[in-house]
Amino acid sequence: MDKATDTARNSFDAALIPGMRARLAEGYARFRAAEARAIAEAAPPEAGGTLGRYRTRDCPACGTAAPAEPVLTNHGIDIVACPGCGLTYARQVMEESADAARYQASELDIEAMRLRCSGPYLELESARARYYLDRLEAHATGRGRLLDIGCGTGTTLVEAQARGWKVLGLEPGKAAAAVARERLGAGGQERVTEGYFPDDLPAGERVFDAITLLDVLEHFVDPIGFLRVIGRHLAPGGRLFVQVPNWDSLLVQLEGKASSVICTGHWSHFSPATLPAVLARAGFRCLHHETVVSEADRIEAFPAEAQRAVVSRLRPGAAWAEADAAAKAARLHELGLSYKLIGVFAAA
Repeated sequence: MDKATDTARNSFDAALIPGMRARLAEGYARFRAAEARAIAEAAPPEAGGTLGRYRTRDCPACGTAAPAEPVLTNHGIDIVACPGCGLTYARQVMEESADAARYQASELDIEAMRLRCSGPYLELESARARYYLDRLEAHATGRGRLLDIGCGTGTTLVEAQARGWKVLGLEPGKAAAAVARERLGAGGQERVTEGYFPDDLPAGERVFDAITLLDVLEHFVDPIGFLRVIGRHLAPGGRLFVQVPNWDSLLVQLEGKASSVICTGHWSHFSPATLPAVLARAGFRCLHHETVVSEADRIEAFPAEAQRAVVSRLRPGAAWAEADAAAKAARLHELGLSYKLIGVFAAA
């Protein structure tokens, strides 16, 4: 990538922005505390959870029977690696109705709104949205109709609308949908719908030139089925933009069970290898993928030997040496080991 692109990618990396961690600290502390309680409540009943029953499953991508030995077990859920296609996924999943109910108003929802509406968070999220739209537009034929599924507080919609896209957001959370409508200004009431895709799409809003999924795909028990439905709502030449947590993230692998990525509600875990493969099974071809958000400063909390051991396991033969945060971030992106994974896809 060129220098301008690197600068844009670094503009939403808290690890590389002086003072940003301190500005985010209070909001994240409240959010993480609420998140921990919500994760515990959503665990399987036999692990102390109270929200709903669970069922077991085989690989949601290729159907191969789940291996006997998990990669790890967290909150009563076995995380396994498929011996057939390599996808990492949760062996046990919550029944659908109870899982959907988790996204309504709650203590976690309130703290998430406080965090996402805070000044420093909005700075990062807005810079991220601009970068993502740049990546999307580099592979799109123009700026037409854009649907953001799980639009949250609407930052992607705000930035896309400013560029000339005709936007629509779907958001299951009542509070987030209300914030998104307000931020879109005049017409926001019609541009954000509280509900789920595709059942709650407004009448006449069925086909889109771009669809964005930011931290959504990992929540679906049947990701391929969901992606196939999305494909039916893309116009010819349309593009799908996806962001998911990166299972190969160096930070996630170092943290293990302590990682907030490995939690109830995250039913599939994608890597730079398995995300394009899963999309291909659903009828999409990959136009671009990369990892973003280095978390280079948080990685420094772990011994250098532990860092090298994980890098060697994930990327055999790759060099990993001590470096400043900027150099370490660049190396993480190069190796596909940063915290988030993004991609632009087209119908195959």
